[in-house]
Amino acid sequence: MNISRAAAVMLVALLAASVPAFSLVAWAGPEDERLDRLEGELGILKKENAELKHRVETMETDDEQMRHDLGTVSKLVDVSGYAAAEFYHTDQDSENDRFRVRYLSLFFTKEVQRDWKLFTEIEYEDGPKVESNAATNTVKSSQGTIFVEQLYIEYHPSLDWDVRFGRVNTPAGIWSIYHYPPYVPFQTDPLFYKNVFPEVSDGIQLRNSFSSRESVVDTHLYVANGAGNPGSGDRNENKGVGARVNAELSGGVSAGASYYRERDNQDTTRRSFGLHLNASYNPWRFQTEYATRHNGPEGGVRSFNDSGWYAQLGYDIAKWTIAARYDWYDSNDTDAANDRFRTTGAINYHFASNVVGKLEYSRNEFDEPASKDYNEFIASIVVAIGDL
Repeated sequence: MNISRAAAVMLVALLAASVPAFSLVAWAGPEDERLDRLEGELGILKKENAELKHRVETMETDDEQMRHDLGTVSKLVDVSGYAAAEFYHTDQDSENDRFRVRYLSLFFTKEVQRDWKLFTEIEYEDGPKVESNAATNTVKSSQGTIFVEQLYIEYHPSLDWDVRFGRVNTPAGIWSIYHYPPYVPFQTDPLFYKNVFPEVSDGIQLRNSFSSRESVVDTHLYVANGAGNPGSGDRNENKGVGARVNAELSGGVSAGASYYRERDNQDTTRRSFGLHLNASYNPWRFQTEYATRHNGPEGGVRSFNDSGWYAQLGYDIAKWTIAARYDWYDSNDTDAANDRFRTTGAINYHFASNVVGKLEYSRNEFDEPASKDYNEFIASIVVAIGDL
């Protein structure tokens, strides 16, 4: 009985001693789990914070690179242009069949400021090469042509008008402005082109566009040195003046007129006048120009006119273009046998929007008995680079 009592007392004492331990374990277990959970969440937050910091640093680096790239791009010049290579065949007695690296024209455009632009067109024709004689500072040999066809500084405060200072394609008719090989069906120019009106003009040009009776009217007015007189060597005090007007009418039709007057280095007064018409009715395209120039020499020499006209028709079907043109040019109307005629047919295939293959045939005829009629055939590939 005593042993049982003693055992019971010991059991009660042992239970009493165990109660705080069990109570501590029961209290500490959930708290430890809470702490572990908080430590885990803190670790996750630290990891996410590190990732966010890395992303911010990456974005700052990318932004710095972007600012650098944009700064670099803003200093660049837009480059575009075209190139043409061809094979030429003729039965003309004085000419041989040949492969021809005909054109490489590069256009450089730079928006200097919001209202100012620089534009340059440099043409390399027939693979030019110039070799100097070092001993005499003269040209040892040369071939081909390098020609700064356009170079002007443009002030354009609005879409309605701008002013150009420098060299421009003389604004006359259609072909003088829109003659780039990737976008015209022919490799040959109209016969009167560069004859009745000068090819380029060095001076100042004002362009203005406005609306009139639901038509858009585009005008050019310019003052220039005159034909054959670049700025460094203008050989007379006279200046040429010219104007062009073109009206966009309804139904895809536009029409206009051109005028130019100058007194050249031989004191000959030349007055040029032209009319043009352009019409598009998909898939047909038609354009025609007439130009004439009155030449009044000094010293009692008889005056004369030189005149030209052409009409061309084009038809587009899928990637093909079929075109025909008829040309006439009379270099002196006082000579009844001075007329020249040319009939041209062309087929274009557009391999891509900026790659064109061309086949072209021309028949050239003369009123002059001493000039023999002849035929020409041209096969060419033309490539456009960028926006012309």
